[in-house]
Amino acid sequence: MSNATLLQKVTDISQKMASEIHLRSLRDSFIITVPFLVLAGLFIMVNFVFLDPKGMLSSWVASETLISLRGVGDRILNGTMNILSLMLVVLIAFSIASKRKFATPIIPAMVSLAAFLVLMPNSLSLVPAGSTQAVAVSGVISFGLTNAGGVFMAILTAVIATDLFLWISHNQRLQIRLGDEVPPMVAQSFQSMFSIMLTVLAFSVVAALVYGLFQLEIHDIIQRAIQAPLVHLTTNLPGFLTLTTLTNLLFSLGIHPSGIINPILEPPLLVAMQENMAAFAKGELPPHIIVLPFRDLYGHMGGTGTTLALLIALFLRSKMSSHKKFARTVLAPGIFNINEPVIFGFPVLYNPLIMIPFIVYPQINFIIAYFATSWGMVSRIVTYVPWSVPPLLSGWLGSGGDWRNVILQIVLLALGVMIYLPFLAAYEKSLIAGKNQKLVNEIAENAKTDTVAPDPKTQREKTIILMCNEGMSTSIMAKKMSQFAQSAGYPFTIYAINVGRLQEEYEKADLILLGPQLGYMRQSLCEEINNRCPVQILEAGYFSRLDGKAAVLAALSFLAS
Repeated sequence: MSNATLLQKVTDISQKMASEIHLRSLRDSFIITVPFLVLAGLFIMVNFVFLDPKGMLSSWVASETLISLRGVGDRILNGTMNILSLMLVVLIAFSIASKRKFATPIIPAMVSLAAFLVLMPNSLSLVPAGSTQAVAVSGVISFGLTNAGGVFMAILTAVIATDLFLWISHNQRLQIRLGDEVPPMVAQSFQSMFSIMLTVLAFSVVAALVYGLFQLEIHDIIQRAIQAPLVHLTTNLPGFLTLTTLTNLLFSLGIHPSGIINPILEPPLLVAMQENMAAFAKGELPPHIIVLPFRDLYGHMGGTGTTLALLIALFLRSKMSSHKKFARTVLAPGIFNINEPVIFGFPVLYNPLIMIPFIVYPQINFIIAYFATSWGMVSRIVTYVPWSVPPLLSGWLGSGGDWRNVILQIVLLALGVMIYLPFLAAYEKSLIAGKNQKLVNEIAENAKTDTVAPDPKTQREKTIILMCNEGMSTSIMAKKMSQFAQSAGYPFTIYAINVGRLQEEYEKADLILLGPQLGYMRQSLCEEINNRCPVQILEAGYFSRLDGKAAVLAALSFLAS
């Protein structure tokens, strides 16, 4: 089998996985929960670092005052971290129903929430305050089942309940016919009611049968059979390294791993993160070294592959003016861990000399960070930090204010520069030896196309939507394009979205431009919107240079054709 054939097979499999409705819904739902988790992480730090009665403010503020102030943060934790599973069950079900074109997706979302609560135990064994003996209490729900501890039950419930509801709704044999004389709205409402009752009833019967047969609640079975093994796999160093190596390999082949690896990697690491946060709040040792932000703090500085180290290496030792100019252009987004311009513009993509450190170097970082944490040289990660927080600040926040973690990030970045340098030198030497330096410089300097721009007065109002995985890198590009379009007088509305918002936005678009990282999904996205408007891939050169003018002119040609 040739390399081209193998790569095509990998691309085809990746496209199918990334287009799979349940995986996409899972990815989109987790993206929506990020602000809530960030807020929870912030107040974990506020409550248990700044407002700690034995902490930095204890000399100036009375302990009673500090404890009372923590009440604000406790309430925020109840409304964010402690109901994560409730959020997810609604979001995932809503997303699946929307992608399956169900007219009112809020109905299956509510059905899934009802099914999730149906699976809760009828009573809990609790130890009252001031007592040592547990008593059975009914009519309560444990935060342990609605926070990250219930994430996998929420995922399975949302998927099964939504698919079951939609199947019943569309199954002619299970529909009740009220006759032609009944108004359509009444018939539709009654049919939804029938589907709701059957779905919720099915979950209730299954929960009762499982408990009657095994004396176990379903959440206990999921915890033991699915959640605990997956958490162990992903928080175990070999398993974690396997998945992150595959992530970097896919990205270096131009396949964004968000819809393929992340739905496998992130849920159990999120559970581990919440367990660390809960332990930290109780003053206990956090149980996990590897949690979700561990990946971003130590292996994604500047983005996947820790390409911030590559940019620093370019500034320090590059012999090519085009490379130094490129590094200056993409440094700002790189600081915020947005590195698609580097991957597709430097490029890392299909560049064997740069792919090697891109894939291997982050794994070295993970190994060093793991053992440094295990040996107590740095703190474990105890607050949730989103991937877009710049390096160094992320280390301080994630560790609960430990400067040793910041120093570790600096050391790992310096190590990365040293690892990237010889590969960079070899790559530039190959360009120079092949007499390509002049060509590369000309491409960088003369990227402003010589194409004659159409007269703005001949253009009608158009809406151009840029799209990437999370809408971050394309939002920068959209701003550059809007600035040029406005200055040139083109009546275009240009903005960026993440891939999860496609269903909400595509009907507004006259043209959809995909970031190069989503190029492999073009065909499936065209099918998803029924080819309503052109879907084109943003040329990697324009994207990497953030060349708004060239991108707008390319968009004009797409619109004209």
